[in-house]
Amino acid sequence: MTDLFTPTAEWQRLPDRYVQVRRLGALIYNLIATLVVGLTVGFVLDWLWAAVLAVAGLLWTGWRVFRAGRWVRAFGYAEREEDLLITLGLWNKRLTAIPYGRMLSVNVESGPIDRAWGLASVELVTASVQSAGSIPGLPQEEAARLRDRLIAAGEAQALPL
Repeated sequence: MTDLFTPTAEWQRLPDRYVQVRRLGALIYNLIATLVVGLTVGFVLDWLWAAVLAVAGLLWTGWRVFRAGRWVRAFGYAEREEDLLITLGLWNKRLTAIPYGRMLSVNVESGPIDRAWGLASVELVTASVQSAGSIPGLPQEEAARLRDRLIAAGEAQALPL
């Protein structure tokens, strides 16, 4: 089964510093969500249920923070001659092959937390939602290089009009 996720090219992995970005993002998002849900349930239903939900939210937050490192290590991408492969997932692994000739555009994004760590995400837009892909947590220089390589490869293999 592991051969299914083994490309002929070498996998490129995300940098280790992206683990801190994922952990911080999970911590902020989940704590805010836990606070909002807990307060809402407390005012609408009962404070006992709010406490139960708060404990569950804190446990879920701890789990997400703990698993961030494994998620980052499981993510990979490989540039091949005809396509880009992206693999991700811990329990449910997914492998997406995006032919360069099918790419419509390449977006580079960097939010405030990513910028603080010097990281950016590269998003590939295709005509199909299932074949679109995103590579998060790349160093900004590598994101710019990957964007340029993908655009050049896409132009070289674009379907003639």
